[in-house]
Amino acid sequence: MEIKLDERNYRKHNEANKQIIKKSVDELGAGRSILVDKEGQIIAGNGVFEQWGDRPVKVIETDGNELVVVKRNDLSPDDPRRQQLAFADNHASDLSEWNEDLLREDWEKLELDGWNIELTEDDKKLAIAKHEEAKASLAERFIIPPFSVLDSRQGYWQNRKNAWINLGIRSEEGGRDKMKVSGALSGSVPRYYEYKTMAETKVGRKLSNKEFEEDYLMDMMPKESNLAVTETGAMLSIFDPVLCELSYKWFCPNGGTILDPFAGGSVRGIVASYLGYHYTGIDLRAEQIEANIKQGQRLVANNMPNWIIGNSCDIPQLVSNQFDMVYSCPPYFDLEVYSEKEGDLSNMEWEDFKRDYAKIISESVSRLKENRFACFVVGDVRDEKGFYRDFVGYTIECFENAGAKYYNEMILVNVAGSLPIRVGKQFSTSRKVGKCHQNVLVFFKGDPKTIKDNFTEIEVDGLDEQSFE
Repeated sequence: MEIKLDERNYRKHNEANKQIIKKSVDELGAGRSILVDKEGQIIAGNGVFEQWGDRPVKVIETDGNELVVVKRNDLSPDDPRRQQLAFADNHASDLSEWNEDLLREDWEKLELDGWNIELTEDDKKLAIAKHEEAKASLAERFIIPPFSVLDSRQGYWQNRKNAWINLGIRSEEGGRDKMKVSGALSGSVPRYYEYKTMAETKVGRKLSNKEFEEDYLMDMMPKESNLAVTETGAMLSIFDPVLCELSYKWFCPNGGTILDPFAGGSVRGIVASYLGYHYTGIDLRAEQIEANIKQGQRLVANNMPNWIIGNSCDIPQLVSNQFDMVYSCPPYFDLEVYSEKEGDLSNMEWEDFKRDYAKIISESVSRLKENRFACFVVGDVRDEKGFYRDFVGYTIECFENAGAKYYNEMILVNVAGSLPIRVGKQFSTSRKVGKCHQNVLVFFKGDPKTIKDNFTEIEVDGLDEQSFE
C-alpha cells in the first residue's frame, strides 16, 4: 500500500516540531502508530511519517472495532529511552499547532460541535464572514480597461486577487512542492529582505537565507498570500486568477466551453466554473488532477471542471467535442520541471520540446470552434549561453501554422518582489535587464467580422484615467 500525506492536514508542523520528531525516530525508533484510510491517505501521523523516510513500514488492517496496541519489546519500565520517548511524543504535540485557515474553511462540514476544539464562536463567524465576503466581492462589477498593459501591481487588481484566494483556491496543492524550479525565494518574494531583517531583529543575530526561509519566512508573509515554494526553496509560479477572469470575460462567450491543454494547478478550472463556464483541463500528473478534483468538489461542486489525466499530444483521443476557447499557460521550457514523466515537455531537450509543443497547439486549435479565440500566457526563456530562445515568437508561429491568427498581445506586469535589489548586480555583470512581465498572446480562428455577433459588449463606461494610474 502506498502511504500518502494528507494535503489538508489540520495540524501545522513547524521546523522545531519536525526536528523533535526526527530526533525521536532517529534515536528512539517508532513510538505510536499512524492511522490511514482505506486508500492509504494519512488521517493521523503526518509528521511522524514525513520524518520516517525509507525505513520499514508494517500495515495492520482493522475496521476500527479493536484497539491496535504497539508493544516495544526493547524498552523496559526503567529504560531511560522509555522516558525520552514519552517526553518526545508529548513535546512534539505541544510544538505543532492548528492550521486555523483550513479549520475555518472546513468548519461547517466538519460538524465538530462537542469536540472542544479551540476555535471560538467569533472565529467561526469570522471564517464564514471571510468566505461570504470573498463571494460578495467576486459578485461585484469588476471593470478594467481593455488596454495592452495589465498591471497586476495595482490595488484594485490585488484586492480582486485576494478575493479569489479567500474563496479557498489552493493551486499549489498536488505535489508541486516536489518540482525542480529555477530561481530562489530571495528573488521572488515581495519584501523578502525586509522580512529577513525583521526576523534577525527578533532573534538578535544574523540569519542565513536557508535558515530564514525554513524557520521564519512563511510565518511572516501575509496569510492571504498565494505564493508557494518547492522543497528546495524555489518559487512556484501560480496562475493569476484575475488575469484568468478577465481572459474568460473578454474572449469567451458567456457560459462557453474552455479547453486547457496544460492544466497544471486548479486556478483556471475553479475560476471558469465559478463564473459559469465549462472547463476541460488536461495534465500528465495524476496527483495534480486528484488535488484539483478535491478542490473542485469543495468550491464548485455544482459545476465541476472536467480534469483529465493524459498527454495533450493525444487530444483527439481524450476529447471529442469542439470548444469556445483555448486557454492555457504552457511550461516555459525548462524553467519549471513538473515531473520526470515521459511526454512531459518541461524535461525535454529544446528540439523535442518544440516538436511536441507545436503538435499540442495544432491539436488544440483543431478542437476550437470557428470564430473563436485562443489565448496563451507565456514568457521568454534563455538558453545555456544567456540568449533568448524567442519562445514567444515560436508560440505565435505555432498558432499561425495551426490556423489561428495572431490578434492581440497584452503585457502582464508582475509585482517586482526583490527584483530591484537583484537587478543591480545582474545588470552590472551581464547587462541582462530584470524581467517582471509575461506575454498574453491572443489568437482568432475565423472571420473577425463575426466577433460582434458572438461576444457580448464589454462594459467600459465610468472608467477614468485616475482609477488606473
